[in-house]
Amino acid sequence: MTVQESSPATPESIPQDAPVRYRLLIFAGVVLGANLQVLDTTMATVAMPRIQGSLSATQDEIAWVLAAYLIAVAIFMPLTGALTGQLGRRRLFLITTVGFCVTSVFTGSAESLREIVMYRFLQGVFASPLVPISQSFVFDAFPPEERGKAMGWWSLGVMVGIVLGPALGGYLSEFHSWRWAFYINVPFGVVAFAIIYIFAPTRARRPSVQPFGLVGFLILSVGLVSLQIVLSRGERMDWFSAPQIVMASVLAAVALYFFVVHSIYSSRPFIPRTVFADRNFMVGLLLMFMLGIHWLAFLALISPYLQSLAGYPVFLTGLVMVPQAVGNAVGSMSGGRLVGRIHPVPLMAIGIAALVWANWQMSLFTPELERWLFYAAVFAHGFGVGFYFVPLSVVTFSTLPRQYRDVGTGLFSLSRNFGSSVGVSLAVAYVVRETQANRSVLRDYASPFNETLRHLPLPDFWSLVESAGAAALNLEATRQAAAVAYNDDFLWLAVASLLCLPVLALIRMPARGQA
Repeated sequence: MTVQESSPATPESIPQDAPVRYRLLIFAGVVLGANLQVLDTTMATVAMPRIQGSLSATQDEIAWVLAAYLIAVAIFMPLTGALTGQLGRRRLFLITTVGFCVTSVFTGSAESLREIVMYRFLQGVFASPLVPISQSFVFDAFPPEERGKAMGWWSLGVMVGIVLGPALGGYLSEFHSWRWAFYINVPFGVVAFAIIYIFAPTRARRPSVQPFGLVGFLILSVGLVSLQIVLSRGERMDWFSAPQIVMASVLAAVALYFFVVHSIYSSRPFIPRTVFADRNFMVGLLLMFMLGIHWLAFLALISPYLQSLAGYPVFLTGLVMVPQAVGNAVGSMSGGRLVGRIHPVPLMAIGIAALVWANWQMSLFTPELERWLFYAAVFAHGFGVGFYFVPLSVVTFSTLPRQYRDVGTGLFSLSRNFGSSVGVSLAVAYVVRETQANRSVLRDYASPFNETLRHLPLPDFWSLVESAGAAALNLEATRQAAAVAYNDDFLWLAVASLLCLPVLALIRMPARGQA
C-alpha cells in the first residue's frame, strides 16, 4: 500500500485512495478504541456500589473513584491536538491503548481506596485521547460526500458501548466480581491495538508547526479541573453551602476568563485562534454541549427510575435499554445517508423533535409504566440522538481547516463530556431536592388529622396509627414523591432540548464538495 507524505501542517490520516478493506478494518479498530472509554465509564458507574462494599469506603470516599477519572479526562483531552502533532495519530492511539489496558489491570487488582483512585486517574489520562483520535481517523478516512454515512456508523458503534456498558457491568458485578468490570477492557484493547498496528499506515513523524502554549494549557487545566470538581462533588456537598464548592467555582470562573484573554492576546496560545474564529465549529461546540446536557441526563435518570421505582434489577435495566441502541442505529444510519442530500439543519431539527417527544412522554409516566410506550419513548430518544449527532458532526468540521482537525475533535469531545457532567449534576440534584419537597407536601396529607383520609378505606398494609402500617404508608409516599420529581425532571429536559432549535439558525454550510 503506497502512502504519500503529508505536509508539515497536515496531520496523519488514512489515505482516501487506500483499499476499502483496510479502510473498513481501521474504522473498526478506532471505533473499538473509542468504546474502551465509553464502556469503562458506564461499567465502572454500575460497579461502584460493589467497589464501595469491597473497600469498606464511605459514600463520599467512593465518589473520588469516578471524580479522579473525570478530572484526568478534563485535563488531558485538550492535549490531544498537541500530542498528535508530536507523536502522530497512529502512534498516539497505540500508546494510549496500551496504557489504558495496563491501568485497567492495575485498577481491577487494587486493594485499597488510595490505589484505585490513583489508577482510575491514570486510566483517565490514557482514555482521554481515544474518542477524539477515533473521530479524526474517521473524518480523514472518507471523502466529504461519505463522511455522513461514516459518522453514522461511528455513532452506532459508540452507542453500542453506552448501552452494553450498564448491562455488562451489572452482570459482571453481580455474578462474578467488580474487578472484571476493569479486566474486560484488556481483550477489547488488544484487538483494537492489533488492528491499528497491522493495518494503519505508518508515516515519518513531523513536528507540529504550532508551538505548544504551556501557559494556556496550565490555565485551562486549572479551570477545567475546578469546574469538574464543582460538577462531580457539588450535589453531594450541597452545592454553594460548602466553602470548597464556592472556592472551586470562583477558581474555575477566573481561570477560564484568563484563558480566553490569553488566547486572544498571546503570541503562543494553547489553542490556535483560527479554531475559535471558525463560526460553524464554535456553533457546533455549543450544540454538542447542549446535546450532552440532555443526552446523558436522560440515561442517568432512566436507570434509577427503573431500579428504585419500577423494581427492575440492574442487569434487566441494562437489557431494557436495548431499544435505545436500536433507535440510535436507525437514527444514525438514516441521518448519515440523508446528510449528503439534505441540508443538515432540518435533519437536526427532526432529531431535536424526537428528543422533546421522548422526554415529554417520560414526564407523564408513573412507576406502573406501560412497557410498549416506555420502549417507544426510549427508542425515540435513541433515534433523536443519532439523527441529531451525525449531521452535527459533519457541520462542526465542515469549515475547519484540516490541520486543526485533531485539536477540533478534542474540543468537540470535551464539550460533550462537560455538557454531560452539567446535565447529570443538575438532573440528579433536581430529583433529590424535588423528592424532599414533594415528600413534605405528601406528609401533610398522610396524617390522622386529614379528615378526608380518615374516612377512606386504606389497604390492609397501610395504617395511620400502627407503626408497621405507618412505615409502609411513608415508604409509598416517598416513592410517589420521587416519581413526581422524575416527571418534572424529564419535562425540564424536554425544554432543554427545545433550546437547541434557535441555535441552528447560526449554522452556515460551505458550498457542496468543500472539505
